[in-house]
Amino acid sequence: MKNDFLTSLNHMGFTARMKRMNEKIASSTVEHYTRMQLEIEPNWHVVFLLLKEKKRLTVTEMASSLGFSHPALIKITQKMKSKGYLERHKDSNDGRKTQLQLSKKGESALAHLEAEWQKIEEILKELVPADFLKQLNYLEMAFDERSFRERYDKRFNSRPSFTIRNARESEFKKIGKLMVEVYSSLEGFPKPSEQPAYYDTLANIGGFTKKPNTQLLVAISHEGNLLGAVLYFDDMQYYGSGGTATQEKNASGFRLLAVSPSARGLGVGKALSETCIKKAKSFGNHHLIIHTTDYMKIAWKIYENLGFIRYSDLDFKQGDLKVYGFRLKLDQP
Repeated sequence: MKNDFLTSLNHMGFTARMKRMNEKIASSTVEHYTRMQLEIEPNWHVVFLLLKEKKRLTVTEMASSLGFSHPALIKITQKMKSKGYLERHKDSNDGRKTQLQLSKKGESALAHLEAEWQKIEEILKELVPADFLKQLNYLEMAFDERSFRERYDKRFNSRPSFTIRNARESEFKKIGKLMVEVYSSLEGFPKPSEQPAYYDTLANIGGFTKKPNTQLLVAISHEGNLLGAVLYFDDMQYYGSGGTATQEKNASGFRLLAVSPSARGLGVGKALSETCIKKAKSFGNHHLIIHTTDYMKIAWKIYENLGFIRYSDLDFKQGDLKVYGFRLKLDQP
């Protein structure tokens, strides 16, 4: 393209060029599918192929696997269902969860579609060099490790956009309200009517601070807004979970981490986790124990990036909810 203004902008033209390229690809794909009389749209192929491999998944599980937003996946799957390619089923192990799978029409169409996608892949190989895909992998991993806002604040702001400190008693009620709001909004997670005792614990989370060696940490913006909170334990006997975690020796733990929806993308969850790691090391413990569930995929990814490893011996069930244990081995000075 001669005299391309976006190209002349270098890095400032990057996002616009990505959008332009996506529009070109989507438009040509729609045109091709129409010409081939295929009743599908761009990006449907990833749902077909994912369900071919996994059989049944919730929308949340699909969004996590593909890295798409939840609203985007809902839009795609609703259209696919309207065409008869998908069908819904209640999870036999958890009635709260609705799973999607390929319908008979979807399975019947898949063989023909896969043959066409193989041809499309051959054309894309002519257009997209393997080195470009490697660079794309790097770009995606870089954004996963640290958001744009985190990078901006680190480079240009003289101080972080929030402060982490111990909660004050006057803040306990507000923190409890945040905990209830965050956990009750998780898709598939037990609701207050299903586990009232658990949500009572969340609402009264400040009560944990009466236990020895236990701290309620908060992330507060410079305007004084509550962005997130977590419970930290120097001594696992006060951790309060099911399973064997409370029997762990020379170990710290943290649980009930919550980040306000308005603070997503600021690195609050990661910063709270890192603060707990520092505290555990300072206390001289050798391990840090945490738990999470299938419904907390963002937190799960943060923990794995920080070095936490799954330990099935720490798993337990909270009613019908499966809770998974993680352990971080701490390097002692």
